[in-house]
Order: sequence, then structure tokens, then C-alpha cells
Amino acid sequence: MSDRPKKKTPSTAKKFDPPAIPEDAILHDRRSGPPQHTRKTGAHATPTANPPSSPPEGRVKKERRRRIDPTTFEKQYTDDEIEFMNAMQHFKMQSGRSYPTCGEVLKVANELGYRKMLALKLIPGIDDSTPYSDGSNGSPPKIT
Repeated sequence: MSDRPKKKTPSTAKKFDPPAIPEDAILHDRRSGPPQHTRKTGAHATPTANPPSSPPEGRVKKERRRRIDPTTFEKQYTDDEIEFMNAMQHFKMQSGRSYPTCGEVLKVANELGYRKMLALKLIPGIDDSTPYSDGSNGSPPKIT
């Protein structure tokens, strides 16, 4: 920390006095200037008091194409899906974790009464030591 006192603004500083501005002076607020495409630069620039509110003649404003992702729409969930989502939400609230592990998801599914019904069948010709795909890269999962 410094022991120096803060500098004060001299009392002789001039304040903005609107009546002191000459009548022929042109004021322009740069924050509300004309659109970029109508600005002129250099000595030929002409100040405008009010920027045009619509595009100039001959220029048509194109509507931007909106990309709509069909996967973002709410689908009609079945009762089983709603039950599972509610159970997962309840689990997340109880555990305090936003992202449960795969084992925790299986635990919730088991508590809802879901069980594996078919035994996993090994496909002939596939070596058990070969790493399998989990399907996350777009390829179907390999069953080992």
C-alpha cells in the first residue's frame, strides 16, 4: 500500500456546457451510427442525424435459414421411459452426482425390476482377446 494521497482533479476542469456549442456544429453519437454498409469514409463523409431504419432500395434482407434438429423435439415417452427417467432423477438427487456411472444406471434399472433375460451368446469365429467396440464410434457393438 502506498502512503501517497490520491490525486484530486483540479477544480478548473471544464465541464460540458451544451449552450456553449456553436449552432453550426454537427453532433453525432457514434454509438447509434448508421449501419456499416452505409458508412462513408474520408473527406466525403456526410453525417446523418437518423440512420435509415430499413435497408436501402434494391437490397432485400434475406431470411436466414434456421436449422432445426429433429432430435431436439420432445417425443411422447412411454410410461416405462418416464418411470426410468424419474428413477434416475431420484437417484441423482439422493447421491448428489449429476452423471451416474454405468454401474449405477444398471443398479437403478435392476431396482425397477429389469433383468437380463437371455444368456449372452458367443459368436463363433470371434476371438475373446479381441477388443470390442462399445458402439460409440458408430459401429455396432461386438459381442464377445
